[in-house]
Amino acid sequence: FDEIKNMKVADLRELFAGQEIVYIYHDQIDERGTASDGAEVFVACEEAVSEIHAMIKRLTSANNIHFIITADHGFLYKRDKLAESDKISGFDKNNAFAGRRFVIADKAVDAEGVGTVALGHILGNKDERVISLPIGSDVFKVAGGGLNYVHGGMSLQEILIPVIDVRTTKYYMETKAVSIALVSSLYKITNLTTNLDFIQKEAVSDINKETTYKLFFISGDNEKISNDNIYVADKKDEDAGKRVFRLKFTFKNKKYDKNKKYYLVAYDEKKALEVLRHEVQMDLAFTDDFGFNL
Repeated sequence: FDEIKNMKVADLRELFAGQEIVYIYHDQIDERGTASDGAEVFVACEEAVSEIHAMIKRLTSANNIHFIITADHGFLYKRDKLAESDKISGFDKNNAFAGRRFVIADKAVDAEGVGTVALGHILGNKDERVISLPIGSDVFKVAGGGLNYVHGGMSLQEILIPVIDVRTTKYYMETKAVSIALVSSLYKITNLTTNLDFIQKEAVSDINKETTYKLFFISGDNEKISNDNIYVADKKDEDAGKRVFRLKFTFKNKKYDKNKKYYLVAYDEKKALEVLRHEVQMDLAFTDDFGFNL
């Protein structure tokens, strides 16, 4: 899982090309559950769901549409510290393959609350060894830590596993146009020519698509009072500083009312949709054709 989660989509397509089945192993729940007291296991479960969901979205963009999500086992978790009475002993540890929730040995564990099954019955052969399993939530007393998070036993929580069959729409992935925002502080227009800085907020990617914006100024009654600026939002730089751009606006030489509202607006040309409206005050001295300020 960790090897492919940061791969580029093109590399993922190459990796999966011609493959019938690919197994991706996500081990965060087990890894963090067996560490110390296993207190992070539920956080790991939430993170696992989010990470697997994100992985499916990425793999869908790499032309994969069928996923089966499952687990190799469940687990038991006890928040409180285990008492000695919760630990089962009385078996020869030197001649047994033992875990917290199972013991495989030549003889069954002779203790209360322990069930047994012949290994040969499970494997369909003549193996005469016996599997001993706690019927309740107790554990076998073996060396090592990790008593709170255990698995390998016969409880429903340990042996029932989810199998989720997911089919996604081929080549489909939720996308959106990259957006822009005004960087310059803009409250008042005092010159007929004004330069303003903007930023393309996201880099163009598989999810964030390029688009084209038209920017200009209007009055409150929708009269256009400046030139049009066209910005093609196609920058792919991850460095936000490289996605800053400057536009020059030239205003009509006319009388403006300081008490009325004027706006900088931006339209997504592909969607014919207004995406930005910023209110400004027009504080310009009107110059007539004879050069007099009025």
